[in-house]
Amino acid sequence: MVKLNIDKEDIKEYKVNKKSRKKRPSKPKQFLKELAQQVYRGEVFTSFQIQNPNDIPSVFMPLMLMSPDMGQGMHQDKPCMFYSYMKDAFPTGINGYPMFGSVAYLTREEAETFDDYYKKIEKAIDEV
Repeated sequence: MVKLNIDKEDIKEYKVNKKSRKKRPSKPKQFLKELAQQVYRGEVFTSFQIQNPNDIPSVFMPLMLMSPDMGQGMHQDKPCMFYSYMKDAFPTGINGYPMFGSVAYLTREEAETFDDYYKKIEKAIDEV
C-alpha cells in the first residue's frame, strides 16, 4: 500500500468573498409584456416550462458551468425565472427540453408581472 504525504501547506483553501455590487436594474414593464408575448409564440423558453427543477441547469448550461463568484453575484439578485431565446438553442437537447448556451433571468417581482401578462394573453386567446 502506498501512503501519500500531503502537507497542509500543499492544500489551498478557496473562499468566495462577498462582493458589493450594484443591483441589476429592474426590467421595464413593456419588456416583460413583450417577453410574455414571445413566450406564448414559442420564441422564448423559460424555466417555468420545466417540470423537474433539477433539470434547469441542464437546460440553461451557464447555470451549471458558472464559477462560484458568478453564481453568488447572480443569487444576490434572487432570480426566480430563467429564460433564453429559442433561436439560441443548441441543435440537441436533454430530456425533451432544448439546451442553451446563454441565459437571462427575472427577479420574483418581475416574474410575477410577466406571469400576469402571460395569463392575460392566454385569457384573451381563450375568449376568441
